[in-house]
Amino acid sequence: MYNLKDLSMITGLTDRTLRNYLSTGILKGNKEQGTWQFTEEDIQAFLDHEYVKPAVKAKRNAILFDYLKMDTCKENTACIVLRLREDEAMKVASFFCNAVNQRQGLAMTFDMEKGGNKVVLVGREETVFEILSEYHALKNA
Repeated sequence: MYNLKDLSMITGLTDRTLRNYLSTGILKGNKEQGTWQFTEEDIQAFLDHEYVKPAVKAKRNAILFDYLKMDTCKENTACIVLRLREDEAMKVASFFCNAVNQRQGLAMTFDMEKGGNKVVLVGREETVFEILSEYHALKNA
């Protein structure tokens, strides 16, 4: 199960935008103990919606363009794009959502298009590589 914060990280859309999609019925989920919860199926249906695809694509691409446009920075940063097999996509999304939620100063989006599943992660160099190392340790365990 995923919450609004997770879905915001996955899509790059704001909490307010997601709540607007909830109110229009484009995004479906269950509210449990005052918190919205979404299944993998809820998320996939949302991402497949014709009105949502362009917004998510623009936000997802913005993270890369903004990173590449940066003229100066005060510390070393890293941007990774990790391409995933389709059968691993949601499991990996869950791992990265949890890892990013436990840290500050990171940006993440997740692309779940058929045949093109990708995680984009931007942040301090050490933090990005720490998360990537945790992912590989878990994957190889």
